[in-house]
Amino acid sequence: MKKNEYYSKEEKVKIIVDIVKKLKTFPTKNNSTIDLYNKEYSFIEKFKTISMNWINKDHSEFKGSIYFEEINKYFEYNFPSKNNIEPLFVLRQNKFFK
Repeated sequence: MKKNEYYSKEEKVKIIVDIVKKLKTFPTKNNSTIDLYNKEYSFIEKFKTISMNWINKDHSEFKGSIYFEEINKYFEYNFPSKNNIEPLFVLRQNKFFK
């Protein structure tokens, strides 16, 4: 029997919940944490839209970056359709403007 090669809706939800948990307890340089999953931050609405589309559309794939205006950095993301590729959601330096 062939194993399903695509992320299921349940697997996608688990991945997004894990990302949200990490955003809510994002580490700072002074060994504390900050809640980045705050609706006042510019990237949250776009993140919610992308993640909900990925979860609700079978065999969907989303890849790109979301600008985090308040700190002038980007979240790079890759929400793949196939489960042989690890999802990615990481904060990157802004290489365009310093």
